[in-house]
Amino acid sequence: MDDDFNPEESEENVYSEEGREGYVESGEISAEEEAFMKGYEDAEDDKDDKDDKEGEENQ
Repeated sequence: MDDDFNPEESEENVYSEEGREGYVESGEISAEEEAFMKGYEDAEDDKDDKDDKEGEENQ
């Protein structure tokens, strides 16, 4: 295993929207898998937004 691997630096990876689209187009993941990952990403973004808003209220 490559200890230097960083998914954020990968040119195209399954964790980015562009990467997921590429994997769907090539048939490596299904549209359902892409949609699931998109939903997970959106939920993480919503959680981050909520945490930011709570942090501002506590200041």
